[in-house]
Amino acid sequence: MLAKKNRLSAQKEYDLVFKKGQIYFSPFFNVRVATLIVGPSRFGIVTSTNISKKAVARNLIKRRIRAIISKNLANIKDNLSITIHVKPASLNLDYPSLEKELLFLFKKGSIFKV
Repeated sequence: MLAKKNRLSAQKEYDLVFKKGQIYFSPFFNVRVATLIVGPSRFGIVTSTNISKKAVARNLIKRRIRAIISKNLANIKDNLSITIHVKPASLNLDYPSLEKELLFLFKKGSIFKV
């Protein structure tokens, strides 16, 4: 689980990222990155019922994404607000492939420290 300081919580925070963030695409995720805050980077994960009608499957994807973020949090720049919109194709990925795809988008979006 991500610490509270690393999570987007209010709907208005998500709305600002959707409105002002730069978007990066892949077949499995859309990642939006915005520089809106001062402090540690914060993340939000969006999984709609388009992914799966079953909450178990949606929660599995969210847990895996949170684990990937937690594992790489030390390498992520500060002052970023990031939302990860999960696409239905991501259900077919195993954990290493999911991690590879997400880290690729993070590199593409210049989220990692140099």
